[in-house]
Order: sequence, then C-alpha cells, then structure tokens
Amino acid sequence: MSGPQKLDTLRRAKARRAETDDVPLRAKARRGKEGDLVVKMTGDEVTEPIEGLFSLWSRPGFLVRRLHQISVAIFMEGMAELEVTPLQFGALSIIAVSPGIEQAAVGTELGVDRANNGDVLNRLEKAGLIVRHTAPHDRRTRKVYLTVKGRDMVLVANERFATIQKRFLGPLTAAEKKVFLGLLSKLIEENNELGRTVLRFAER
Repeated sequence: MSGPQKLDTLRRAKARRAETDDVPLRAKARRGKEGDLVVKMTGDEVTEPIEGLFSLWSRPGFLVRRLHQISVAIFMEGMAELEVTPLQFGALSIIAVSPGIEQAAVGTELGVDRANNGDVLNRLEKAGLIVRHTAPHDRRTRKVYLTVKGRDMVLVANERFATIQKRFLGPLTAAEKKVFLGLLSKLIEENNELGRTVLRFAER
C-alpha cells in the first residue's frame, strides 16, 4: 500500500470512529438506507424508564453542588482582576482577623486537609500576600501574617465580596437569607465530623 493510500485509509478509519463516539457502550452503529446513524441493539439494554427514583432536584447533595458551582462562578467574576480564589480569600480573611495564627489552624478553620492548606499558603506566600515565621518556642510551629500587600488585597476584596454576596443571595428576601444561612450552618455543625476534615468553628 502506497503512502497516500495508507493515509487515506487512516483518515476513513478516524472518520468512522468519530461517527460512533456518541453511541452507547456495547452498541454498534451502522448506516441505514437513508444514511442516518442506526444503533444495533445488543439485547442487554434497558429501554423502559425506571419509576420511583429520587429526582435530582430532591437530592440535597446535587443542589448543594450546583449552588457551589454558581457561587464560585459569581465569585470568580467579581474578583477577576484580583486573581484570588474563594479558598485563598478565606485564608486571607482568617489571617487578617488573627495575625500570627498558626499555619495548621488556618487549615482547620478553612476545613481543608494539611496538603491543601499548605498549597493555599504556598501560593499566597509566593504572591507576596503573606509571610510565615517559625515560632521561637516551637520550631515545628509556623506563624502566619499578612504582608502590607496582603492587607491591601483583603480590604479591596472585602468590598467586592459585598457585591458578590448581594448578587448571589439576591433572589432571597432578608428573612429568607437569615433562614437559609442558619440552615446551612446547622447542617454543617450537625454533620461536621463526617467531612474529610473537622471544621473548627470561628466566631460568627
């Protein structure tokens, strides 16, 4: 087989694969008389709807996940120029109200494990927003402080967050917002020990 013929064969094979990419697993596709893609059933397919399943909209986990996606999207749009993530802003906020807080305590208040906490703080330090110092009484302990640049970042971000939060909670009335936040806090508190890490509740 010549080079051009081999290339043409490979192209046709690639095109055939592309045509069947969206065909269900274990089903084979062929072209019908009219050229439409026809799926040849294997006999193992369930074709009748299953009744009695929980709808996605009745599953709290699904709703919380979707709400988190929306929350992050609104946050990232509002903080675009600052290039800060929700987790990083959370860490900066914790450090801002507790200068010299131990590095491990930042992760506990954020509710993240040691590895993720270290990654967040490394990125903030690399950006010049925080500094870490070894505690004189225990060299295994590191204290975390905002830099001047970090302080300025927090103040600007905090102003923007007011707008972000207003937009996110906009569909709710004042009374509904209070109930919503209260219920979220209750679910977290009552199930706190079930998470990957145990969240330490700071003053609210």
